Amino acid sequence: MKLKFNWDTGIVLSLVFFIIFITYISFFFPHVGSQLVSDRYYEEEMKYQEIINEKKNLSKLPIKIKVFILNSGIKIIFPPVNNDIHGFFTLFRSSSKDLDFTKSFNLLKNSKKILLIPKIFLKKGYYKLIIRWKTDKKFFFEKDIFWN
Repeated sequence: MKLKFNWDTGIVLSLVFFIIFITYISFFFPHVGSQLVSDRYYEEEMKYQEIINEKKNLSKLPIKIKVFILNSGIKIIFPPVNNDIHGFFTLFRSSSKDLDFTKSFNLLKNSKKILLIPKIFLKKGYYKLIIRWKTDKKFFFEKDIFWN
C-alpha cells in the first residue's frame, strides 16, 4: 500500500507532531525554580503607592544617584545633601531567596555620601539593587546589576 501525501495527511501529521511537542514541553522539559513571589505580597502591594511617591521624589533631585560596579564591590554615590542619610539597601536575587541581602546604612551630614557594598556579599549572577533612604524626604532607587 502506497501512502499518498496530500493536504489531509499533512494537516493530520502536523497536529500529531504539535500534540507530541506540547506534551514533551509540559512533562519532560526541565523546570527552573524561581522565587519571585514574596511571602508578604499583599502587604507589599498596599505600600506600593508610597514607593511611587518616593520614586517621584528621586526624579526631582537635581543630581542623580550613581552606581558603579568595581572589582572590590558596588560603589554607590548619593547626591550631596545637608542632612544625614539613613536607610537600607537590598540585593534581591530572583533565582534564590538565600542569596538576598539586606543591610541598613547611615551616612552622616559631614561625611562623603558614598556607600560601598563589598564583593564578599555578592555571588555571580543578576541582582536587583533596591535602595530606600531618607533625608528630609523619602527616596526609592532600583537598578538591575550583573555581578561577575
